[in-house]
Amino acid sequence: MASELGEVGEKLRAALESPTDSFEITVLILEAARVGDRLEQLNSILTGEGEIWARLTNGREGDLEIRVDNVLQEARQQAGTLRQLIGTIRRLRDEPEAPDDDGLADL
Repeated sequence: MASELGEVGEKLRAALESPTDSFEITVLILEAARVGDRLEQLNSILTGEGEIWARLTNGREGDLEIRVDNVLQEARQQAGTLRQLIGTIRRLRDEPEAPDDDGLADL
């Protein structure tokens, strides 16, 4: 399942995972690892080591335009997403497990 992860994603997954994690937490960890890989890719673009994200589009009068995606803005959004995912993982681990019954069985 995690074989599509890059080096950063694998390291992040290994650092976050625990053998007692629920499936819900495991899915969040995998997504956090993917975000980690995206941040690494965005950083390589920002530092000039990676390929620039650009696309050709048709302009208003039929001219071709080159549109460059806002990589810095995307990196900030991905960093925020990663913080939220890690916070959610920690919160879910700290929450006590819900009891199996509804509390009415003793009535």
